[in-house]
Amino acid sequence: MLRRAYLAAVALLLFAVPQLAAQDQAAVCENMMQAEVGYWAEFNLEGTSAEDVSSLRFALIERAGETNPNWYEFHAETDQGPVTIQMDVPDWPFEASQVAGMILKAPGQPAMRMPQEMIAMMQAQMGDNPMLDIAEACTTAEGVGQESVSVPAGSFDAFHIREAEENADVWLSEDIPFGVIKVSAPDGTTMELVGYGTDATSGITEEPQTMPGMGGMN
Repeated sequence: MLRRAYLAAVALLLFAVPQLAAQDQAAVCENMMQAEVGYWAEFNLEGTSAEDVSSLRFALIERAGETNPNWYEFHAETDQGPVTIQMDVPDWPFEASQVAGMILKAPGQPAMRMPQEMIAMMQAQMGDNPMLDIAEACTTAEGVGQESVSVPAGSFDAFHIREAEENADVWLSEDIPFGVIKVSAPDGTTMELVGYGTDATSGITEEPQTMPGMGGMN
């Protein structure tokens, strides 16, 4: 289940974050690929593809004491409890191959620092270069136009685009960290913004333990 939650969160992030449209679409897409430490955005999920995960929170945080203090974090509220994963990345956006470390906080478990072989497995699941692939898709999405959209976080003037391959509707704003306000998929699944800000801190406050290596390796 944790693997499903992780993949669902990654898939939604990679699909939603960079996909924009409206006038000067290329410039808007480029702007939405910019993010700074402290950015966070939280979304609720409803519908067919959201049976295991009810909400997602994405953030760029600082982990004190690390060689690289700037980490990417996502948090999922799942049907088995909260899951938080943090990734040591060089910058935003990042390629899967650039993830140098991971920390997992699973329901009812201590925070664990993942071994390199598990990180390699996660990198393979994320794909070779997902962020750049989606950035290219952003510039070719169909622009529907500027609209007003209301979500739990409030009402926004947004750019509405339709992603051709998945035929999903996305509403975005340059004023929101990571850019996403709402995503509506053809199967009825929706992802709506419930909160955002620039003051994100680590969702894992305890000192992570070292997870044993796979296959008995340490």
